[in-house]
Amino acid sequence: MANALEIILIPTLMIVIGYALKRCGMLKAQDSTLLSKIVLNVSLPSLVFMNLSSANITGDMLCLPIIGLSLSFVCMIIAFLFCKARNYSKIKTWTIMIACAMMNTGFLGFPITLGVFGNEGFLNAIFFDLSTTLIFVIFGMVLVGIFGGDRKEVIKQAVSFVPLWAVLFALIFNFFHIQYGYVIESTLNYLGQSTIPLIMISLGLTLDFKEIKHSIGDSLFVSLVRLIIAPIIVFFALGAIGFGGLSFKVAVLEAGMTTAMNALVLSINYDLDTKLMSSVIFTDTIIGLFTLTVLIGFLI
Repeated sequence: MANALEIILIPTLMIVIGYALKRCGMLKAQDSTLLSKIVLNVSLPSLVFMNLSSANITGDMLCLPIIGLSLSFVCMIIAFLFCKARNYSKIKTWTIMIACAMMNTGFLGFPITLGVFGNEGFLNAIFFDLSTTLIFVIFGMVLVGIFGGDRKEVIKQAVSFVPLWAVLFALIFNFFHIQYGYVIESTLNYLGQSTIPLIMISLGLTLDFKEIKHSIGDSLFVSLVRLIIAPIIVFFALGAIGFGGLSFKVAVLEAGMTTAMNALVLSINYDLDTKLMSSVIFTDTIIGLFTLTVLIGFLI
């Protein structure tokens, strides 16, 4: 079995390849948007559907979205107290609260969990990631009320989120034992297999070392909450109630993921501190490569 360093080096190398392709001029930073669209609308839904439609769903898996939501709320409270103590503005406070609460459980969490725990671990990650989707919608609705905007647009974005539809259809196919044949199965398998490299190359294209100079202190605070405090909270909280097994390990691992890329979407849409959010996501990504290595080594 591969050790923790080897596991994390695989996605890291793909991220480096993406960054190198940008530096060489073969791809541009804005190409990450196209790759992300392909992942979110084609390859990731295929991967989710194929794994979930024939899976053995357990009660522990169904608890994972609740665990994720609870953790996001706790991290948000920690961020609020931090910002309150520093008398930050409303805009900066909400930026840091969102950055601490929203976990990259899908875009980064899926490939890492798949690499560490295989398909069964990936199934648990799918359920845990449902909490991030719900948090995105909740934050969208709240920010509309605070900073203004169109609630219909928030609902539209949630309804048009293809991976969520993949989960719903997969559950229907799973419950009714619907068969979809060799051609569809093979096609979805091929599409799903492209998910991890596309995600990692896309992340590499988004890396910008210039962004780290913006609000490094606040970025490090978010990294502390997201990458260290959050998994510790989940580890002791779930351990205290006797929640164990693979679902426990996946929950701890997913809790230690970086700030979600969708946090930047919220920051842009509602005129929050976008430079700070970019700095947070960049800092998280770099530091996360080391913290996740340690976390994986602890869990396996």
